[in-house]
Amino acid sequence: MKIKPFKLERYYTVNEFSARYSLCNSDSEAMTINNLLSFEEDAKDKFHNLWLGYTESKGHPDLRRDIASIYAIINPENLLVCTGAQEPIFLFAQANLEPYDEVIVQSPCYQSLQSVPESIGCKVAHWNVKYKGDKPTFDIEKLKSMVNSKTKAIFLNAPHNPTGFHFSKEEQQAIVEIARANDSIIFCDEVYRELEHKPEYAIPAFADAYENGVSVGVMSKSYGLPGLRIGWIASQNIKILEKVAVLKEYTTICNAGPSEFLAGVALRNRKKILERNLDIIKENLPLYDAFFEKYNDLFSWHKPNAGPVALVKMHFDTDDMAFAERVLKEQSVLLLPGGVYDFGGFFRIGFGRTIMPKALEQFEKFVVANLVKA
Repeated sequence: MKIKPFKLERYYTVNEFSARYSLCNSDSEAMTINNLLSFEEDAKDKFHNLWLGYTESKGHPDLRRDIASIYAIINPENLLVCTGAQEPIFLFAQANLEPYDEVIVQSPCYQSLQSVPESIGCKVAHWNVKYKGDKPTFDIEKLKSMVNSKTKAIFLNAPHNPTGFHFSKEEQQAIVEIARANDSIIFCDEVYRELEHKPEYAIPAFADAYENGVSVGVMSKSYGLPGLRIGWIASQNIKILEKVAVLKEYTTICNAGPSEFLAGVALRNRKKILERNLDIIKENLPLYDAFFEKYNDLFSWHKPNAGPVALVKMHFDTDDMAFAERVLKEQSVLLLPGGVYDFGGFFRIGFGRTIMPKALEQFEKFVVANLVKA
C-alpha cells in the first residue's frame, strides 16, 4: 500500500513561512547556536574543533548517556538516536509490524502514527477522544474493551497533540496493565515530556513504566531545538530496538555530528532550558484565558496541564479549514484547522513561543471585524 500524504506537514509546507504571525506552533522558543554554547565554558572551542566524519549509527555514546539521564530505568544501551521524531515512528512501524497486525491509535493523532501502520497493511482501530464539556478525555474502559490478544501495538501520545490532554499516573498504570495482559507493545510519542506545567503532572516515560514500552523523544518540542533534527527511541525490549537499528541503515545510517554535540550540551543543561520555556508558557496562558472568556460565545477551550498546544472549539457554523484560510488571507495569522486531523470544528493553538501575544492581537482583529456582532 502507498502511504497517504501527510495533511499536517503539507499544510505547514504550504503556509508556515508565508504567514507573518503563527498562533499554532507546536514547539517551544528556539535559540541560537551561540546561546546554546554559552551554557558550558569550553563548549564553543569543542564545537569549533569537532571532527566531521561519520558518527556511530546508534548515536554517540556521550549523547546516549545524556539522553538516558531523563529516564529512570532506560540506560544508554536501551536507546537509538535518530533524525527527529518522524524517523523512529516510521522505522518502528516498518521494523516491528506486519500486514494484518492489529493496532490501536489514540485519536486524533500525529498522522504518521496512523498512516505508517496503514501503509504496511495493519488493521488500525481508533481510541477516540471524548469531550466532557470543553475537557478532552480518553476512556480507559473503552481502551480495555478494544485490546485483545491480537493487538500488536497501542500507539499513544503523551502529552497529547493536538488536544493538550495528559494522562494521570493512575491512567498510565491502567494502560500498562491492559497492554501487559495482552502482550501488546505500547508505543508512546513523548516529544512534550518534561514540559509539564507543574511537577505533580509529570508521569514516567512508558519505556520506564513497561517492559514492552517504547518511548520516542526529540529535541524539537520541549527543548525548542527543532533545527538540530535529533530524536531517539527508547525501550527495555532490546529486540525492538535491534530491528529499528537494522532498518535505520537504509535511511539516515547515522546522525549529524554537530547536531549530536549540540544536543548533548542542551540535555546537560536542560533544566535551564525547560525553566525558560515553561516561563514563556506561563506568561502566554493567561492571555488565552482572557481571550476565550471575552469571546466565549464564539470559542471555548480547556487549558492543559502539560505541553505547548491545545484545541479550540468553534461555536459557530463554519468549516474550520475555510476559517483558517480566511484568517491567513486577511490577517496573515496561521491557525492549524482540525481538518488536518480529520477532526472538524476545532483549530489548534500553541503557546510556547514569545511571538504568541502579537499573533493573538492580530487574530483578535479578525474576530472583531468578522465575528463580533455590532
